[in-house]
Amino acid sequence: MGFFIVLFGFYLSPVVKEAKHKNQCIKYSTKGALTKFNKDDIGEALLEETGLNTNELAKIEGYKNCIN
Repeated sequence: MGFFIVLFGFYLSPVVKEAKHKNQCIKYSTKGALTKFNKDDIGEALLEETGLNTNELAKIEGYKNCIN
């Protein structure tokens, strides 16, 4: 039984690593998007149109950049 648990752990290892890398990508991409949005002053019209704040828009942009 323990042997199968070890094999299953090796099977999941690449999946866990990929998720960790994707989370880091999203984190850094979100920071970059937030900096860009604040620097470019994305405008109240976009914020009102979407109903989101700048942080939420940056998180969406960060996720979009890292889904590949």
